[in-house]
Amino acid sequence: MADGGLPQRIHKLPDSLINKIAAGEVIERPASVVKELLENSLDAGATRINIDIRNGGSRLIRIEDNGHGIHADDLLLAVDRHTTSKLHDYADLWRIRTLGFRGEALSSIASVSRFTLTSKQSGEDHGWSVSISTRNTAPVIQPAAHLSGTTVEVMDLFYNTPARRRFLRSEKTEFIHIQDLVKRIALSRFDLSIRLTHNNRQIFHFSDDKQHPVLRVAAIMGRAFQEQSIYVNQQLNDMTVHGWLGLPDVARSQTDQQYFYLNGRLVKDKLINHAVRLAFQDRIYSGRHPVFLLYLDMDVAAADVNVHPTKQEVRFCDARTVHDFIFGSLHRVLNEQTQTEMLNDKHLSAGNYRVRETKTDYQYTGLNHAVSQSGKTTAASAISIGGRYILAEEANGTVLVDVHCARELIAYIKLRLNWSENRNHSRPVLVPLTCPVTVAEAELIDQYQCLLEKPGLVINRTAPAALLIRELPLALPGADAISLIRDVIAVLKQDSLPDEQITRLLTALSRHANDSATERLTSTEINSLFVDLYRIKEHATDEEFKTALRYLDMQALHDLLND
Repeated sequence: MADGGLPQRIHKLPDSLINKIAAGEVIERPASVVKELLENSLDAGATRINIDIRNGGSRLIRIEDNGHGIHADDLLLAVDRHTTSKLHDYADLWRIRTLGFRGEALSSIASVSRFTLTSKQSGEDHGWSVSISTRNTAPVIQPAAHLSGTTVEVMDLFYNTPARRRFLRSEKTEFIHIQDLVKRIALSRFDLSIRLTHNNRQIFHFSDDKQHPVLRVAAIMGRAFQEQSIYVNQQLNDMTVHGWLGLPDVARSQTDQQYFYLNGRLVKDKLINHAVRLAFQDRIYSGRHPVFLLYLDMDVAAADVNVHPTKQEVRFCDARTVHDFIFGSLHRVLNEQTQTEMLNDKHLSAGNYRVRETKTDYQYTGLNHAVSQSGKTTAASAISIGGRYILAEEANGTVLVDVHCARELIAYIKLRLNWSENRNHSRPVLVPLTCPVTVAEAELIDQYQCLLEKPGLVINRTAPAALLIRELPLALPGADAISLIRDVIAVLKQDSLPDEQITRLLTALSRHANDSATERLTSTEINSLFVDLYRIKEHATDEEFKTALRYLDMQALHDLLND
């Protein structure tokens, strides 16, 4: 209703407003611009792409490629809404082979920036350039000196939509998003030469690695993934899944190293994620996430990528078959790896026979003291089940303890108390460890160095792309230092409020309380676990404590066994 209670009349929106609304769906931040432009370059057959970023992309995004270019007569049409060379009729929507197809990107970008598109096709004497400074002025087209290919310059992003500009994060944060996006593109095409610079400094340059893709994988995913991963190559009818699957030992606290490509397109799909998680069920700790770089090739008509403007969601015509194929393939490969490890385990030799040492799943141990909530001790007994659970009897009744969750909760509460009380409880690393990282990651650690010292992390930057780990939190005596630092970096990369960031950081650290966990627990370890649990109980919420320890009602047990 309008002022005075009169109804508003329906009217047609101006083109400038329509473009800005469309841009809001496609262009969320500078990384969104880079994504759309890189996809256009790849669709144009580019094998070499240079990306120049200034001020995290808010000041300048320049992308230059050696693709087949745009015809001079099509330049003005290219920056208009809903124009594309990739679709011709409705049937084409069901056989999309290109990364882009909606015809919205260039128009949306041009509507919220000062935009210049320069292109030259092979065989032409010179290129042509079209510039759009504001949507209220006509585009300017003129001859330009240019090599074969296309260059797009996007300056002053969101200059005419100040509300959107205010929502941008810091320069470093925005560039981290761009850097991660470029890495994802680099992993989609090993024959692509791609170079990224920020504020006139080269961040990385990947040359054509088609003959040695593992070099690029190691550079982006890390040496630990390269050493602790297995290659997957499984086929069913016209579907093939191939790539690298990280072993459970390299699972992370974040999902930042999960890459899945459908016919060369990076996608995020709940169905696929569920299939991967199911394959890793009972292989990784709760709260950890598998690491993978996988490619699914299938008939383009069997998947619909026209689901969302960002083109990252997908619908499968036969979702169940795809899910079961991915799960079955990964599960089979992981089982084969487990069997190989079993054959390499410690064994006893007897003539020509090889007898593997076996470990019992259930272990009985007498508890000298099971500590009750009041602090009093009573003689009790406990059963350790597979090193993961403890079933114990104490004065208050029977309790079931999830050992992994208990260790993480104990570590988390200790870290949280040390943080709130400003106590720096750290332990020096006997031999300081060097952790290779990217330049941007090293700068991130520099930026948050004071923050990281509060929970007991002392890390020094010894080179542009190297860190030296000197001290670790005392609450994490057996933590894998390198894996811990990787998880910390993943947390710092996320956009979050200060309090949320602290919670995520402490949670990520506490998940390393199980890094040195053994399959069997001694009575001393069980006693120590109960002591620590009841010491931290008053500092934990009821919900937090229930994740680690549950009291079992005798009647419920009776009903369960006599059902």
